[in-house]
Order: sequence, then structure tokens, then C-alpha cells
Amino acid sequence: MRKKRYKTAGREALLSFFRRNPDRQFTVDELFAEVNEEASTGKSSLYRHLGELCRVDVLRKFHGEDGRGTLYQYIGAECDCKDHFHQKCTVCGRVSHLDCFASSDFAEHILREHGFMINCGISVLYGVCAACMRKGEVANA
Repeated sequence: MRKKRYKTAGREALLSFFRRNPDRQFTVDELFAEVNEEASTGKSSLYRHLGELCRVDVLRKFHGEDGRGTLYQYIGAECDCKDHFHQKCTVCGRVSHLDCFASSDFAEHILREHGFMINCGISVLYGVCAACMRKGEVANA
């Protein structure tokens, strides 16, 4: 029996916020503050919505840069994140998909030559984006 999904104000506010910010990752505390500006939602409800949206591949869950904490990002139903890396700018925080044939070629090389299987969908490369480099913000990274 399939579980019925409810369209609560909190869930809709969460989805709306993610759709407006597809190139950013957020902590639960950041999401809690943002969603509660639009709809009063408890933290347990927020965790429940995040879990469900990750299960249906609308959101992707990442580990924080420091190895502690969790970040969430909107990927939408049309994105197939499992086959490519992501890149995150250490200056502005923007996250984008590195949807390039070289991602899968690199992952295949690592598997074939080094016996290690990379999970591309949750792999993030850190660096400085082109916009920040044009602004000369590379030194701040």
C-alpha cells in the first residue's frame, strides 16, 4: 500500500524555497528559518519532508564541507544527479552540476585502474567559479 502524500503548507513552502534557490545547499537550521517565514512548520515535520523529498529524488543530501552536518539541495525530478559530479564555489557558495562526459570517464578510470567506485551523485569538487575569478576573488578562496 502506497503512503499518501499530503500537500501541507510547510511542504509547499519548502519546495517553493528550493525551487527559487536551485544552485545552493542549505542546512536544516537555514531551511527551518526560511520555511517558517512562509508557513509555521515544526522541525520534526521539516525532517520528515526532507526525507521524503530525498526518497523521491527531488532533493539531494550532501555531507558538509567539514565532514559534519548535512546539506540539502534541490535537484528536481528532471535531473539525474547520480551520473555526474557537482562543483561548489568556495567563495560564493554556488553549487552546479558538472554534467560532462569526463565525469563518467574519470569515475570509470578510478574504478578500472584503482579499484575504487566513486558515487558521482554525492561527489562535490570544491574550487572557485568563473564569476568569482572574473571579480578577482580567487585570493579569498
